[in-house]
Amino acid sequence: MRPRVFVAILPSALAALTLVLSGCGGGATTTGSGKAIEVDGSSTVFRISKAARDSFKKVDPSARIVVDNHGTGGGFARYLDGEVDIVDASRDAKPDEQEKAKAKKLDWTRFLVGHDGITLVVNAKNTSITELSVPQLKDLFAVGSKIKTWKDLDPSWPAEKISLNTPDDASGTYEFFVEAVLGKGKKTRTDVQASPDDNTLVRSVASDPYGLGYFGYAYFAANQEKLRAVPIREKADGAAVLPDPKSILDGSYKPLSRPLYIFAKTDSLKRPEVLAFVTHYLENVSTLAESGGYVSPTAEERAQNQKTLATAAKGAGAQP
Repeated sequence: MRPRVFVAILPSALAALTLVLSGCGGGATTTGSGKAIEVDGSSTVFRISKAARDSFKKVDPSARIVVDNHGTGGGFARYLDGEVDIVDASRDAKPDEQEKAKAKKLDWTRFLVGHDGITLVVNAKNTSITELSVPQLKDLFAVGSKIKTWKDLDPSWPAEKISLNTPDDASGTYEFFVEAVLGKGKKTRTDVQASPDDNTLVRSVASDPYGLGYFGYAYFAANQEKLRAVPIREKADGAAVLPDPKSILDGSYKPLSRPLYIFAKTDSLKRPEVLAFVTHYLENVSTLAESGGYVSPTAEERAQNQKTLATAAKGAGAQP
């Protein structure tokens, strides 16, 4: 298990909360009771949470947030075990996750915190692969695929073995990619190098002239000197499209554009420090998303987040 990161925060937006707490005796100005806020889930959304951590670090050293990244599936699993307050998610909750949460009375509230485009990458030195189509990706990643070399995909490409590097099956990125490319309920071939760590995938492709991998756009953007993004052609008669902020936000990067979420436990919003964190997160989500390497929610999406938070806070008996 990767080590957890402890983070100091105090949202500036909740000055009134600080005044209330400072009146509890001793002139205290810290938020919360000292109990850590637990955040876990997507390694993609983790970058946004790290940006949030950095924006809070210098404000109140006594408050704590634990940020971990065990994949979207791992985050929801820990949530259902009552271990986390917030799930970072690079996909929506599955029906069975929703049903289990409802059965355990673990209500949550979902907020959209960014937009991403799952990016197919090759080694920067590999200039032969000009684009990939969705049918090619389906042939390549399907269970039982006979494709071993680049030449098997296109006769004009090198007769070199394709080394496939993918997230593991607890990853929301893996699940979104598989459903978008192969179809709902499908799996991928097993002869891949799978890792829960996106940086491991980056290093693998960067060290292999004929490697191929995929992960969130931010991990490509941060490593462009080592990697090259491959344009994706959704349909035979369509154009091949590169992921970038414009194509991700307008949805023309199909079918691998996706929204990014956090799911906050409704009961946890009763804790002042959790409400403070979520409030600050949403007030600053444009900056945080872009600092994390992703595309900011639109103005309409940010406004909807605020309405959703106000409703959730009221239901939890709190005041955002």
